[in-house]
Amino acid sequence: MATGYEKINNIKNILCKPMTVESMAISLNCKARTIYRHIQQLEKENCGLHKFKQDGQTFYVIQPEEKTDYNQDLVKKLEKLRKSFENDSPTGVKNRKIIDNLIGSLSVTDPDAFKAAAISLDPDFELDYGPFCDHNLKDTIVSKILKAIHDGVKVNITYRSSTHEDDQTTVTVSPVKLVLRVDTLYLIAADDEFEKTQIFKNYVVCNIVNMTTTNIPVIKLAFDSKIHYKYTFGKWTDASLQPQDISLVIKTKWLQSQFKKSKFVPEAIIKEGKSRFVVDLKLRITPDFKSWLLGVLPDVEILKPASLKADMKALVKEAMKSLQG
Repeated sequence: MATGYEKINNIKNILCKPMTVESMAISLNCKARTIYRHIQQLEKENCGLHKFKQDGQTFYVIQPEEKTDYNQDLVKKLEKLRKSFENDSPTGVKNRKIIDNLIGSLSVTDPDAFKAAAISLDPDFELDYGPFCDHNLKDTIVSKILKAIHDGVKVNITYRSSTHEDDQTTVTVSPVKLVLRVDTLYLIAADDEFEKTQIFKNYVVCNIVNMTTTNIPVIKLAFDSKIHYKYTFGKWTDASLQPQDISLVIKTKWLQSQFKKSKFVPEAIIKEGKSRFVVDLKLRITPDFKSWLLGVLPDVEILKPASLKADMKALVKEAMKSLQG
């Protein structure tokens, strides 16, 4: 059984971020009156305990009286640059979100966490994600998600299906990461089944109709993008599909150079000889991979698997029917 000293230290450890008495009680699996008793003890110590009200609730946090923002000048410059981007243009929204992420990572008051970084942002540098990206993203949703991740609390999201827009579901999840992959921004989160499945869910941010934060604290979950996107070609991360060994002969120089520059998890194995250039991959054969392969099919010879070659033949036949119809 934990001693009084250990219990006080446990509270000190979780109060690195603002928490209510109720959220502390849930996190430490004890009653609220026990937390109140320990708070009274902390108030007698010179540990930097602060109390403040927000949205009608009382929060506690431990921080030094004197805080130094080690990147303060750079953050101010980024905030000024952020205002130069328009709110109603897709490019402006994208750039503002990138700057928000930078500001969040640079706003450091802990000397142990401080890392000097040389960052250069050019207002003439535009990020064009093409016509099929999520242009209707809202700054407010992205900011709310990032705040929930930083605060370590669960969120309720009302989510619209990509294929059936009338279908909406509301779920409570633990937000873990925001990831921009290919041309879409995703919220990576753990749902109620995570403890059993150990599988993170992907939520397309532009399909989040509404989001509210809760006071339910979450345990910090380790997220590794290399593991999450293992065997993935593009957006699809369908764990129900078994990864397959794929071997392709790449005939043209431009596509060979693309493979040399690209990154796969696991890593692509390139066998470059005098007469041919072979690439071995371990991937899930998903619709986005088939679509890409169909587009470069004249420049590729499929060595294996035989099922992939058969699928490509069927797709070409269907395309020919459409052209002849």
